[in-house]
This record gives sequence, C-alpha cells and structure tokens, in this order.
Amino acid sequence: MHNPHHPISGFVVRPLNTTGYVAAPPIPQITRGIYSFFYLKSGEVLTEVGEESFLMGANTFLLVPPEVKYSVKWYDNASAMMGAFEESFITDPSCGLMRVKKGVMCKIDDSDVALVAATMDKLLREQAKPHAAQFTLNYLLHLLSEHFVTDEHEREQIAVKFVDEVFDRTQPLKTITEYAQAYGVTPGHLNKVVRTRTGRSASEWVQVSRLNYAKYLLRDTSLPVIDVAAQVGLFDQSYFARFFKKHTGLSPIAYREKTHQ
Repeated sequence: MHNPHHPISGFVVRPLNTTGYVAAPPIPQITRGIYSFFYLKSGEVLTEVGEESFLMGANTFLLVPPEVKYSVKWYDNASAMMGAFEESFITDPSCGLMRVKKGVMCKIDDSDVALVAATMDKLLREQAKPHAAQFTLNYLLHLLSEHFVTDEHEREQIAVKFVDEVFDRTQPLKTITEYAQAYGVTPGHLNKVVRTRTGRSASEWVQVSRLNYAKYLLRDTSLPVIDVAAQVGLFDQSYFARFFKKHTGLSPIAYREKTHQ
C-alpha cells in the first residue's frame, strides 16, 4: 500500500489539521532541493521563509523554492495541506509563481476559493497517480499565478512595456497570450497588472490600438479593406467588419467614405 507521506515520482501532499494553538515548531527550519508548498483553507499559520515571515490566513497559498530555508512557527485552528514537488514534475514551469526565487504567498480571490479548494482535494486523491497529479498540479500553479501580484516596480515595468508595444506600429499586434508569454506571465496576470496600472485591461488596450490603427488606415491610405484587416491583426475580413461596426457604428467602407467627403 502506498504511504502518503512519501513522494511518488517527485510529488507528495498531505492534510494537516490542528485544534487550537500549536507552537514551537512542528516543522523545524529546513532547506530542501525541491519546491515546498502550504495551502491554508482556514485558521492561521505563521511561517518563516528565508528572512521573511508570512502570517497566513484563510484561503492563502505559500510556495517555497528549492534551497530556501523555511520553518513553521505556529498553527492556530489550521485546516491545511502541505506538500512538495521536484521541478521536473512540472511540465510547464512558465507560470508566475515558478519564476520567483523566494517564498511567495498568494491570497486567493473569493471567486476562486471553491475552485482552488476542490483542486487541492483532487491533488490529495490523485497523488498515487503521477500523471493525473502532474496535470492537476500544473493547472493549480497556473491558477494561483493569477492571484500573485508582483511588487510595484515590476508591475509598472510590465504595464508600461505592454502599452508601448501595443501602440508601436513597427511591429504587428499580437494576442494577449503572445504578449504574456513574452513577459513570462499568464494572460490573466497580464490583464490584472495592466488594469491596476492603467485602468484598462491588456485586452481592452489591444482593442483600442486595433481600432485606432484601423481608422488611420481607412482614412489616410488607399489599402483595400482586406489588407487593413490584416494590418491590424484580424485576418478574417467579415470578423474585422463586425468588430469595426461594433465600435464605430459604421462599416469600414462607410467609415472610409464618410471621412473622404
């Protein structure tokens, strides 16, 4: 029979529940060559990761990278799960959490609390099935990356770089997924940091840029509509026509005729 306290194929997770206040410390300060994580569903837990302390509350997730010392100082009525995985267990390490080289804590948004809890329960059930657990852990880390907010300087850098690129007419407009991959973040994270910094999501900025560029090309060039559509990154002319009319109330041809009167 499988012992749930030992990893299978580089992954292990186990439940942890305490009643009342437990101190001093159940987990001594250790350093591992693998990723460690702690998910708290309810209660409080005080951890030390490197030189930082994290007071975890309900619906938080803590990820500790390899070779970073950490310890748990106390629990208070904690309903939790803790585990570890080797980096090679993750098939797609591009998510925001995996790029951070220090301990990072995520506060899970209310809208995703039930989803994260269900995914953690699924991980616990699947840990004896390496391939299923691998898929679920990949999904979980990408989901949690949506709730990880980088520091203010990094957030500003991403937002400014994104807006500059979106309005740079020397390069074609990309999809949100392509921009996100270039910055090493998820599409949801990119939308979040750009909205926080500018008041508009990344997707909305792409739409603004696309519409403004289309207006310019229709007004100031003689390019056929099909070529205008391609220039703004929409290669289906009928879709481009619907997009343009939705935002201007006119078809591309009607807009060109109106501006040339």
